[in-house]
Amino acid sequence: MTDRPRLLLNLARPWGEADPTALAAHAVELGFDGVGLADSPRLMPDCWVESERVLTGTPAALAGPVVASLGLRHPATVASSLRTLEDHHAGRVFAVVGRGESSVHNEGLAVPSLRTHRGNLETLRERLRADDGSDRLSGRLLGAASGPRTITATAGALGGVLLDVGTDLGTVGRAVALARSNDPQTHVWLFVRALVVPDPEEAASAAAPLLGSCAARMAAAPEWFGLDAEELHLVRLVAGRHDYLRHGTTEATADTDDEAARLVRRRFLLVTAAAEVTERVSEYTELGIDGLVLAGALPGVVPGLPALAAALATKESR
Repeated sequence: MTDRPRLLLNLARPWGEADPTALAAHAVELGFDGVGLADSPRLMPDCWVESERVLTGTPAALAGPVVASLGLRHPATVASSLRTLEDHHAGRVFAVVGRGESSVHNEGLAVPSLRTHRGNLETLRERLRADDGSDRLSGRLLGAASGPRTITATAGALGGVLLDVGTDLGTVGRAVALARSNDPQTHVWLFVRALVVPDPEEAASAAAPLLGSCAARMAAAPEWFGLDAEELHLVRLVAGRHDYLRHGTTEATADTDDEAARLVRRRFLLVTAAAEVTERVSEYTELGIDGLVLAGALPGVVPGLPALAAALATKESR
């Protein structure tokens, strides 16, 4: 048997939906280590306020913003918020930061360049150093990354990466190796859009809220994701159907089960039977993944959380 990686549920719940504290408590009861709170001001409650509520009101071992947008928030203010949370909840604060493409896009702002982003990451890490020079959130502060250049820059700047590279085992393996190429001690987590469905016919509607953003990541780095010309064309079709103002909602991407949608689902989502979820996560564990962040924006994740938790509970070593 292999020890399972740590598990966080990302609570990307729009305004007016279920209370994050109640959802966090439910996830912990089912065996999750904690939750992440999405940072998308137009769509969701403030991730910092909700993080404090979850850390105070639940026994979650880990909780915090996932993914905090450095395209909207200055690293100095992010560092101040994290230091404050850590002062009140030592050892339990977990955070992922990123460029925040969709949240920045929704505000009509330019996405920071990779050079600017790396500078922001370095500033953030420096602001979080303790008086003795150690990293206050060592192993609990990650940067989100999808493409090879961002993975390398993030690993170097923060020493921790949340890979958002889909579910294809080959791609995940390459990403893990790249993240640790300069430092084998780099903390590596994987963002997984997973859902247990008893019937494969349910996969299309379940994937729709996130499908376009997944396609956009693939289209931005086709060689990294191993796309040929025809596959790139199909992926761009899916990306073009996505409404970022509705990202994470059932209306975000047209519920179209065509060849293009199936390609993106196959490479980027794990919406399938329980046994296949168990097997795939077992394979990720063997790659040395430290933890998994499970997407909470897929329809059916909350009511289907017991089935997903059961699929993740035990993984047999291959």
